[in-house]
This record gives sequence, structure tokens and C-alpha cells, in this order.
Amino acid sequence: MFGGLGVGSLNVPNTLDVPPEQLYVTQLSQLQEMGFFDTQENIKALRATTGNVHVAVERLLGNLGQ
Repeated sequence: MFGGLGVGSLNVPNTLDVPPEQLYVTQLSQLQEMGFFDTQENIKALRATTGNVHVAVERLLGNLGQ
């Protein structure tokens, strides 16, 4: 009945085992292109926003001067 749907064979990576630099490689690149060069702060913002670049930018801008 479900043959061919691949039930049970999803190749979803375990995000706990993936370093954040690899997990968020695309998002980190986007943030750097926008002028956010502090990788550790960028990772903190991406973790807090589950990788949402737009919300991470708002978070990073809110942290300026703190």
C-alpha cells in the first residue's frame, strides 16, 4: 500500500550531531553578506530563531550597543 513512498527511509539529518557552522552555512553566508561578521553572535541568533535569517537580523540589530 505504501510501497514507493519511502516510509521509514527519510534521510533527515540529526541536527544535534551537525556543527552549527555546517547546519547554518547558508544563513551564515547571508548574514555575512549583510555585514554581520561576528560568526559566534550570528550562530547564537540563528540558534535562537531556528535558522530564520530575518528574525536573526532583527535580534542582532537589537543587540547592538549591548
